[in-house]
Amino acid sequence: MGVNQPLESEFLLASADHRLVDEVLAVAAAVAVEPVVVSDASQAATRWSAAGTVLVGEDLAADVTALSLPAGPTVHLVGSDPARLSAWSMPLRASVIELPAGAAWLTGILAGGEGAGLCPVVSVVGASGGVGASTLAAGLAYRATRSGTSTVLVDADPLGGGIDLLLGAERVGGWRWDRFARAEGQMGDLRPVLPSVDGLSLLSMGRRSSAQLAREPVSAVIGSLRRTYDLVVIDPGRSQLPGSLECGRLATASVLVVACSVRAVAAAQQALGGWAGVPPHVVARRRRGTGVGPGDLADRLRTPVAGVLPEDPDLVAAAERGDPPGRSLRRRRGWGRACAELLGVLV
Repeated sequence: MGVNQPLESEFLLASADHRLVDEVLAVAAAVAVEPVVVSDASQAATRWSAAGTVLVGEDLAADVTALSLPAGPTVHLVGSDPARLSAWSMPLRASVIELPAGAAWLTGILAGGEGAGLCPVVSVVGASGGVGASTLAAGLAYRATRSGTSTVLVDADPLGGGIDLLLGAERVGGWRWDRFARAEGQMGDLRPVLPSVDGLSLLSMGRRSSAQLAREPVSAVIGSLRRTYDLVVIDPGRSQLPGSLECGRLATASVLVVACSVRAVAAAQQALGGWAGVPPHVVARRRRGTGVGPGDLADRLRTPVAGVLPEDPDLVAAAERGDPPGRSLRRRRGWGRACAELLGVLV
Protein backbone atom coordinates (compact mmCIF):
# COMPACT_ATOMS: atom_id res chain seq x y z
CA MET A 1 0.00 0.00 0.00
CA GLY A 2 2.52 2.61 -1.11
CA VAL A 3 1.76 6.30 -1.19
CA ASN A 4 2.63 6.52 -4.89
CA GLN A 5 -0.08 4.13 -6.05
CA PRO A 6 -3.10 5.50 -7.97
CA LEU A 7 -6.03 6.41 -5.77
CA GLU A 8 -8.32 3.50 -6.53
CA SER A 9 -9.87 3.45 -3.08
CA GLU A 10 -12.79 5.66 -2.11
CA PHE A 11 -11.10 6.22 1.27
CA LEU A 12 -8.00 8.25 2.06
CA LEU A 13 -6.28 8.07 5.46
CA ALA A 14 -3.87 10.89 6.32
CA SER A 15 -1.75 10.17 9.39
CA ALA A 16 1.88 9.63 10.38
CA ASP A 17 0.92 8.02 13.68
CA HIS A 18 1.73 4.35 13.11
CA ARG A 19 -0.43 3.18 15.99
CA LEU A 20 -3.43 5.15 14.72
CA VAL A 21 -2.90 3.92 11.15
CA ASP A 22 -2.77 0.31 12.35
CA GLU A 23 -5.96 0.80 14.35
CA VAL A 24 -7.86 2.23 11.37
CA LEU A 25 -6.53 -0.41 8.98
CA ALA A 26 -7.63 -3.16 11.36
CA VAL A 27 -11.19 -1.81 11.27
CA ALA A 28 -11.01 -1.45 7.49
CA ALA A 29 -9.77 -5.00 7.03
CA ALA A 30 -12.79 -6.34 8.88
CA VAL A 31 -15.07 -4.96 6.15
CA ALA A 32 -12.68 -5.69 3.25
CA VAL A 33 -11.84 -2.03 2.60
CA GLU A 34 -8.33 -0.84 1.80
CA PRO A 35 -7.81 2.91 2.32
CA VAL A 36 -4.92 4.71 0.68
CA VAL A 37 -2.56 5.93 3.42
CA VAL A 38 -0.49 9.13 3.22
CA SER A 39 1.81 10.38 5.96
CA ASP A 40 1.80 14.15 5.50
CA ALA A 41 -0.58 16.97 4.55
CA SER A 42 1.01 17.68 1.14
CA GLN A 43 0.42 14.09 0.05
CA ALA A 44 -3.17 14.37 1.26
CA ALA A 45 -3.62 17.53 -0.82
CA THR A 46 -2.61 15.78 -4.06
CA ARG A 47 -5.24 13.06 -3.53
CA TRP A 48 -7.91 15.14 -1.80
CA SER A 49 -10.29 15.82 -4.68
CA ALA A 50 -10.23 12.20 -5.88
CA ALA A 51 -11.25 10.73 -2.52
CA GLY A 52 -14.83 10.17 -1.52
CA THR A 53 -14.08 10.02 2.21
CA VAL A 54 -10.98 11.30 4.02
CA LEU A 55 -9.90 10.18 7.48
CA VAL A 56 -7.55 12.76 8.99
CA GLY A 57 -5.50 11.66 11.96
CA GLU A 58 -5.35 14.08 14.87
CA ASP A 59 -1.57 14.32 14.35
CA LEU A 60 -2.05 15.97 10.91
CA ALA A 61 -5.19 18.00 11.66
CA ALA A 62 -3.35 21.32 12.02
CA ASP A 63 -1.30 20.79 8.84
CA VAL A 64 -4.31 19.79 6.75
CA THR A 65 -6.33 22.75 8.07
CA ALA A 66 -3.55 25.15 7.14
CA LEU A 67 -3.81 24.10 3.47
CA SER A 68 -7.45 25.29 3.22
CA LEU A 69 -8.33 22.41 0.93
CA PRO A 70 -11.57 22.69 -1.09
CA ALA A 71 -14.84 21.14 -0.01
CA GLY A 72 -15.72 17.87 -1.67
CA PRO A 73 -14.87 14.69 0.19
CA THR A 74 -16.54 13.76 3.46
CA VAL A 75 -14.00 14.36 6.23
CA HIS A 76 -13.68 12.57 9.57
CA LEU A 77 -11.13 13.29 12.28
CA VAL A 78 -9.81 10.16 13.97
CA GLY A 79 -7.73 9.84 17.12
CA SER A 80 -7.83 9.22 20.83
CA ASP A 81 -7.61 12.75 22.34
CA PRO A 82 -11.14 14.24 22.63
CA ALA A 83 -9.89 17.79 23.27
CA ARG A 84 -7.55 17.72 20.31
CA LEU A 85 -10.20 16.27 18.03
CA SER A 86 -12.80 18.84 19.08
CA ALA A 87 -10.39 21.72 18.49
CA TRP A 88 -9.99 20.86 14.79
CA SER A 89 -13.50 19.60 14.05
CA MET A 90 -14.98 22.97 13.02
CA PRO A 91 -11.98 24.24 10.98
CA LEU A 92 -12.03 21.04 8.93
CA ARG A 93 -15.84 20.74 8.92
CA ALA A 94 -15.27 17.19 10.05
CA SER A 95 -17.04 14.78 12.34
CA VAL A 96 -15.02 13.30 15.18
CA ILE A 97 -14.38 9.58 15.61
CA GLU A 98 -12.68 8.86 18.90
CA LEU A 99 -10.90 5.51 18.91
CA PRO A 100 -11.21 2.85 20.14
CA ALA A 101 -14.68 3.82 21.44
CA GLY A 102 -15.89 4.82 17.98
CA ALA A 103 -14.66 1.71 16.17
CA ALA A 104 -18.21 0.50 15.48
CA TRP A 105 -19.14 3.84 13.94
CA LEU A 106 -15.98 3.81 11.82
CA THR A 107 -16.88 0.29 10.70
CA GLY A 108 -20.27 1.52 9.53
CA ILE A 109 -18.69 4.40 7.61
CA LEU A 110 -16.20 2.14 5.86
CA ALA A 111 -18.76 -0.57 5.15
CA GLY A 112 -21.47 1.82 4.02
CA GLY A 113 -19.30 3.47 1.42
CA GLU A 114 -20.84 6.94 1.88
CA GLY A 115 -20.78 7.44 -1.87
CA ALA A 116 -21.66 5.59 -5.05
CA GLY A 117 -24.67 3.32 -4.89
CA LEU A 118 -26.33 5.18 -2.02
CA CYS A 119 -29.43 7.29 -2.50
CA PRO A 120 -29.55 11.10 -2.05
CA VAL A 121 -30.18 12.59 1.39
CA VAL A 122 -32.02 15.94 1.55
CA SER A 123 -31.92 17.87 4.82
CA VAL A 124 -34.47 20.67 5.41
CA VAL A 125 -33.68 23.26 8.09
CA GLY A 126 -35.44 26.45 9.12
CA ALA A 127 -33.30 29.55 9.58
CA SER A 128 -35.68 30.48 12.42
CA GLY A 129 -38.60 28.85 14.16
CA GLY A 130 -42.05 28.68 12.60
CA VAL A 131 -41.02 28.97 8.93
CA GLY A 132 -42.45 25.60 7.97
CA ALA A 133 -39.30 23.51 7.55
CA SER A 134 -41.04 20.36 8.81
CA THR A 135 -44.00 20.99 6.54
CA LEU A 136 -41.71 21.46 3.55
CA ALA A 137 -39.78 18.28 4.39
CA ALA A 138 -43.06 16.36 4.51
CA GLY A 139 -44.25 17.97 1.28
CA LEU A 140 -41.04 17.06 -0.56
CA ALA A 141 -41.24 13.48 0.71
CA TYR A 142 -44.90 13.15 -0.31
CA ARG A 143 -44.25 14.63 -3.74
CA ALA A 144 -41.37 12.20 -4.34
CA THR A 145 -43.47 9.24 -3.20
CA ARG A 146 -46.33 10.16 -5.52
CA SER A 147 -43.91 10.32 -8.43
CA GLY A 148 -42.94 6.69 -7.79
CA THR A 149 -39.75 7.37 -5.81
CA SER A 150 -39.30 5.10 -2.79
CA THR A 151 -38.93 7.68 0.00
CA VAL A 152 -38.48 7.78 3.76
CA LEU A 153 -39.06 10.90 5.87
CA VAL A 154 -36.77 11.07 8.91
CA ASP A 155 -37.52 13.23 11.94
CA ALA A 156 -34.29 13.82 13.87
CA ASP A 157 -35.40 16.78 15.99
CA PRO A 158 -35.69 15.68 19.64
CA LEU A 159 -37.37 19.00 20.50
CA GLY A 160 -39.89 19.00 17.66
CA GLY A 161 -42.62 16.90 19.27
CA GLY A 162 -42.62 14.21 16.57
CA ILE A 163 -43.25 14.77 12.88
CA ASP A 164 -45.72 11.86 12.93
CA LEU A 165 -48.22 14.29 14.47
CA LEU A 166 -47.91 16.50 11.39
CA LEU A 167 -48.77 13.51 9.22
CA GLY A 168 -51.56 12.19 11.43
CA ALA A 169 -49.50 9.04 11.99
CA GLU A 170 -49.05 9.09 15.75
CA ARG A 171 -51.18 5.93 16.08
CA VAL A 172 -49.66 4.10 13.13
CA GLY A 173 -47.68 1.09 14.31
CA GLY A 174 -43.96 0.84 13.72
CA TRP A 175 -40.63 1.70 15.25
CA ARG A 176 -39.60 5.17 16.38
CA TRP A 177 -36.10 6.43 17.15
CA ASP A 178 -36.13 5.05 20.70
CA ARG A 179 -35.89 1.54 19.21
CA PHE A 180 -32.62 2.52 17.51
CA ALA A 181 -30.98 4.26 20.46
CA ARG A 182 -28.12 1.74 20.59
CA ALA A 183 -27.76 1.08 16.88
CA GLU A 184 -24.26 1.12 15.43
CA GLY A 185 -22.28 -0.24 12.53
CA GLN A 186 -24.01 -1.63 9.44
CA MET A 187 -27.72 -2.43 9.69
CA GLY A 188 -30.09 -4.42 7.51
CA ASP A 189 -33.29 -3.40 5.72
CA LEU A 190 -35.50 -1.32 8.05
CA ARG A 191 -38.50 -1.01 5.76
CA PRO A 192 -40.56 -3.76 7.41
CA VAL A 193 -40.44 -2.08 10.84
CA LEU A 194 -41.09 1.56 9.91
CA PRO A 195 -44.53 3.22 9.92
CA SER A 196 -46.00 4.05 6.51
CA VAL A 197 -48.52 6.73 5.52
CA ASP A 198 -49.90 6.81 1.98
CA GLY A 199 -46.88 4.85 0.77
CA LEU A 200 -44.39 7.15 2.51
CA SER A 201 -42.15 5.52 5.13
CA LEU A 202 -41.54 7.47 8.31
CA LEU A 203 -39.03 7.47 11.15
CA SER A 204 -40.17 9.83 13.88
CA MET A 205 -39.03 10.83 17.33
CA GLY A 206 -41.00 9.22 20.13
CA ARG A 207 -42.69 11.11 22.93
CA ARG A 208 -42.15 8.59 25.72
CA SER A 209 -38.50 9.44 26.08
CA SER A 210 -36.53 12.68 25.96
CA ALA A 211 -33.35 10.86 25.00
CA GLN A 212 -31.16 12.79 22.59
CA LEU A 213 -30.01 11.17 19.38
CA ALA A 214 -26.36 10.19 19.43
CA ARG A 215 -24.17 10.33 16.36
CA GLU A 216 -23.56 6.58 16.02
CA PRO A 217 -27.21 5.44 15.72
CA VAL A 218 -27.98 8.26 13.30
CA SER A 219 -25.04 7.23 11.09
CA ALA A 220 -26.04 3.56 11.21
CA VAL A 221 -29.75 4.13 10.53
CA ILE A 222 -29.29 6.69 7.75
CA GLY A 223 -26.71 4.39 6.16
CA SER A 224 -29.25 1.57 6.08
CA LEU A 225 -31.99 3.80 4.69
CA ARG A 226 -29.71 5.02 1.91
CA ARG A 227 -29.15 1.45 0.77
CA THR A 228 -32.85 0.52 0.65
CA TYR A 229 -34.71 3.67 -0.48
CA ASP A 230 -34.43 5.96 -3.49
CA LEU A 231 -34.56 9.13 -1.39
CA VAL A 232 -34.12 10.10 2.27
CA VAL A 233 -35.62 13.42 3.44
CA ILE A 234 -34.53 14.59 6.91
CA ASP A 235 -35.99 17.17 9.29
CA PRO A 236 -33.05 17.57 11.73
CA GLY A 237 -34.27 20.67 13.55
CA ARG A 238 -32.02 23.60 14.41
CA SER A 239 -30.23 22.18 17.45
CA GLN A 240 -26.48 21.62 17.67
CA LEU A 241 -26.95 18.19 19.23
CA PRO A 242 -24.73 15.36 17.91
CA GLY A 243 -27.51 13.53 16.06
CA SER A 244 -28.69 16.68 14.28
CA LEU A 245 -25.14 17.58 13.29
CA GLU A 246 -24.62 14.08 11.91
CA CYS A 247 -27.71 14.53 9.72
CA GLY A 248 -26.14 17.65 8.26
CA ARG A 249 -22.90 15.80 7.60
CA LEU A 250 -24.68 12.96 5.82
CA ALA A 251 -26.84 15.21 3.64
CA THR A 252 -26.04 15.28 -0.06
CA ALA A 253 -28.29 18.33 -0.50
CA SER A 254 -29.55 20.85 2.06
CA VAL A 255 -32.37 23.37 2.18
CA LEU A 256 -32.45 26.47 4.38
CA VAL A 257 -35.98 27.86 4.67
CA VAL A 258 -35.98 31.63 5.26
CA ALA A 259 -39.04 33.75 5.93
CA CYS A 260 -39.29 37.02 4.03
CA SER A 261 -38.69 39.33 6.99
CA VAL A 262 -35.84 41.40 8.37
CA ARG A 263 -35.34 39.27 11.48
CA ALA A 264 -35.44 36.08 9.44
CA VAL A 265 -32.70 37.43 7.18
CA ALA A 266 -30.54 38.14 10.22
CA ALA A 267 -31.15 34.62 11.52
CA ALA A 268 -30.26 33.17 8.11
CA GLN A 269 -27.00 35.12 8.03
CA GLN A 270 -26.06 33.62 11.39
CA ALA A 271 -27.01 30.13 10.22
CA LEU A 272 -24.95 30.43 7.05
CA GLY A 273 -21.96 31.79 8.99
CA GLY A 274 -21.67 28.57 10.99
CA TRP A 275 -22.92 26.16 8.34
CA ALA A 276 -21.16 22.78 8.12
CA GLY A 277 -21.74 20.39 5.27
CA VAL A 278 -22.87 20.94 1.69
CA PRO A 279 -23.87 24.58 0.99
CA PRO A 280 -27.64 24.91 1.36
CA HIS A 281 -30.23 25.87 -1.23
CA VAL A 282 -32.12 28.88 0.14
CA VAL A 283 -35.90 28.69 -0.10
CA ALA A 284 -37.93 31.82 0.56
CA ARG A 285 -41.13 31.61 2.57
CA ARG A 286 -43.42 34.49 1.61
CA ARG A 287 -44.94 36.53 4.43
CA ARG A 288 -47.72 39.09 4.11
CA GLY A 289 -47.13 42.54 5.49
CA THR A 290 -43.34 42.56 5.11
CA GLY A 291 -41.25 44.60 2.72
CA VAL A 292 -38.76 41.83 2.11
CA GLY A 293 -39.11 39.77 -1.05
CA PRO A 294 -37.25 36.76 -2.45
CA GLY A 295 -34.98 39.06 -4.44
CA ASP A 296 -34.04 40.90 -1.26
CA LEU A 297 -33.16 37.58 0.39
CA ALA A 298 -30.83 36.70 -2.46
CA ASP A 299 -29.09 40.07 -2.26
CA ARG A 300 -28.70 40.14 1.51
CA LEU A 301 -27.60 36.52 1.83
CA ARG A 302 -25.45 36.69 -1.31
CA THR A 303 -26.81 33.40 -2.53
CA PRO A 304 -29.47 32.53 -5.14
CA VAL A 305 -32.99 31.63 -4.02
CA ALA A 306 -33.73 28.10 -5.21
CA GLY A 307 -37.47 28.25 -4.62
CA VAL A 308 -40.33 30.34 -3.23
CA LEU A 309 -43.06 28.92 -1.00
CA PRO A 310 -46.36 30.79 -1.27
CA GLU A 311 -48.14 31.66 1.93
CA ASP A 312 -50.90 29.14 2.62
CA PRO A 313 -52.66 29.63 6.00
CA ASP A 314 -54.68 26.46 5.44
CA LEU A 315 -51.53 24.37 5.86
CA VAL A 316 -51.43 25.28 9.55
CA ALA A 317 -55.05 24.24 10.07
CA ALA A 318 -54.43 21.02 8.14
CA ALA A 319 -51.46 20.20 10.37
CA GLU A 320 -53.61 20.63 13.46
CA ARG A 321 -56.04 18.09 12.00
CA GLY A 322 -53.21 15.69 11.19
CA ASP A 323 -53.88 16.12 7.47
CA PRO A 324 -50.47 15.59 5.82
CA PRO A 325 -49.38 18.50 3.61
CA GLY A 326 -48.63 16.16 0.74
CA ARG A 327 -52.09 14.58 0.75
CA SER A 328 -53.68 17.81 -0.43
CA LEU A 329 -51.04 18.98 -2.89
CA ARG A 330 -53.55 18.93 -5.73
CA ARG A 331 -55.73 21.46 -3.93
CA ARG A 332 -52.70 23.59 -3.10
CA ARG A 333 -51.34 23.80 -6.60
CA GLY A 334 -48.97 26.71 -5.95
CA TRP A 335 -47.39 25.07 -2.93
CA GLY A 336 -47.31 21.66 -4.61
CA ARG A 337 -45.69 23.13 -7.72
CA ALA A 338 -43.02 24.73 -5.55
CA CYS A 339 -42.26 21.35 -3.96
CA ALA A 340 -42.00 19.65 -7.35
CA GLU A 341 -39.68 22.32 -8.73
CA LEU A 342 -37.48 22.22 -5.66
CA LEU A 343 -37.18 18.43 -5.86
CA GLY A 344 -35.93 18.84 -9.40
CA VAL A 345 -33.17 21.11 -8.14
CA LEU A 346 -32.21 18.91 -5.19
CA VAL A 347 -32.19 15.44 -6.75
